[in-house]
Amino acid sequence: MEAAVVSELVDQYGADVMRFCRKLTLCSIDAEDLYQQTFLKLMEMKINIRKEENPRALLFAVANGIWKNECRKLLRRAHIAPSVSISQMEEEERQPSDEADTQKQVFGRMQREALLAAVQRLEMKYRIPILLMYSFGMKVDEIARVEHLPRGTVKSRLNRARKQLRREMEERGYGTEE
Repeated sequence: MEAAVVSELVDQYGADVMRFCRKLTLCSIDAEDLYQQTFLKLMEMKINIRKEENPRALLFAVANGIWKNECRKLLRRAHIAPSVSISQMEEEERQPSDEADTQKQVFGRMQREALLAAVQRLEMKYRIPILLMYSFGMKVDEIARVEHLPRGTVKSRLNRARKQLRREMEERGYGTEE
């Protein structure tokens, strides 16, 4: 693929691809590497991208494929020599205006953190469709294209992931009271 076309894709979809990479890797350094590898791989590919074929889904599919390969490679290496990975989460602190707001903000932050942790504990095959749908607003058809899966498989994985998340959040005491 020509560098000019890749440059145009970076301008149009670069921010979305970077957010997707961060969601997959949970580490800004790894996300930057994955982001760069995605566009380098795109330059190596000998394909023509047309606007009507959803280039964003293709970019996500390339990033997802690279990430899955990296995970497999890390698993193989872990069998040979175990390693420790450190990831950091950045959190923005807000200054509350009163005690009621403080309690709502703390509870909301705790709930979001618990949900994020629950999503990260999902198996990769369930986590990626959830991230694509709720973080990037993709529809089932787009997710199927990114994951190279039938539409029905994506729908069932989304359903199973939602059930697992609901069950785990209810076990932690969220969503049980109205």
